[in-house]
Amino acid sequence: MKKRIVFIVMLLSIVSSQIAIADTGVVNTSSLRVRQKPSLLSNITGYLSKNEKITTLGKSGDFYIINQGGKTGYIGSSYVNLVKSAPVTTEKHGQITATTLNVRSGAGSTYPVTGSITLGSKVTILGTLNGFYKIIYNGKTNYISTLYVKVTSSTSTPTPAVTPIVTTPAKPTGVGKIIASDFLNVRKTASLDSKATIIGSLKPNQKIDIYGTQGNFYKIKYSGQWGYIYKPYVSMVYETSNSPNYIANGQQSTTTVTGNNIVSYANTFLGTPYLWGGTTPATLSTTGKYISGGFDCSGLVLYVYNHYGITLPRTTMDQINVGTPINIDNLKNGDLVFFTTNTSSPSEVSHIGIYIGNNKFIHCPKPGDVVKISELTGYYKEHFVIGKRVIK
Repeated sequence: MKKRIVFIVMLLSIVSSQIAIADTGVVNTSSLRVRQKPSLLSNITGYLSKNEKITTLGKSGDFYIINQGGKTGYIGSSYVNLVKSAPVTTEKHGQITATTLNVRSGAGSTYPVTGSITLGSKVTILGTLNGFYKIIYNGKTNYISTLYVKVTSSTSTPTPAVTPIVTTPAKPTGVGKIIASDFLNVRKTASLDSKATIIGSLKPNQKIDIYGTQGNFYKIKYSGQWGYIYKPYVSMVYETSNSPNYIANGQQSTTTVTGNNIVSYANTFLGTPYLWGGTTPATLSTTGKYISGGFDCSGLVLYVYNHYGITLPRTTMDQINVGTPINIDNLKNGDLVFFTTNTSSPSEVSHIGIYIGNNKFIHCPKPGDVVKISELTGYYKEHFVIGKRVIK
């Protein structure tokens, strides 16, 4: 009897999922990474081949939500050509049958509990995923188990056109450097409580944009979400009360500067030595001997764009969050190109350069090296993540 109930619930889930499907598409790149979360910093869980057909379950930022092998995954929207179908929203209403039903942040029993709903409460069901109903709880998308909800009604209505809401990005108040001897935990809340959720960690000497303070914590952006790091392990290397206005993710700077301008100026720094944390050209003696200065990969990009009045975040992990996504086949001069080159964190975006045309890019790769031009083939093509267009 128990197996029969589980089977019925699974069948209902499948039917509901099919009703909620809005779009199908075809992969337009040779190998498309499927990620665990809607972030280019998230772990890779699989791959899709060129021309492979997919069905989207929704969208989160620049990512489409899909189901691969029974698990939820995320793929870059710029690598998929969609075929739009008639948008229909299926709305269900249900009633809680458990004494107290946990509300979770994701469609699975391992996701954090965000609250609870009591027996007899009524809910509006927005969709079904992995045996969980999607609902709105405290103004946010959450999930509850289908096993403890009795569906009371169901209606289908055409989805009205939605006007996108453009929000102004938060402005950093400074840049901090991690001075902990070991990795510094990034917390979901500004608390040292043992029950506080740890969402990641930062490496010693790593630099990060600071977006404010809360008690003994600095507020930062980490993998597309807000996080908090403990102040005693952070040294402020740059602080200002008049922060630059960064370009929002998905948008571009309105400027008369062209990609060719960016490339020409970047080329003037060819041969400049690599300096970790460096953001200025090198100073040489009259005999050509190195004195000081230099660039790291993100410092070069920062300096070149700043020359034309375009302010970017300081680090590669933040620079990837600006501009419009561009796939490798559609790059133009001046586009930013991002790579995973850190062998200790192979799924982490760790390197950036500027595309200069003819399948080449300029960058400052590593200690002991210099600003140089490399081919976007072989190693760099294999480790290419995404391009971002910052200027129109």
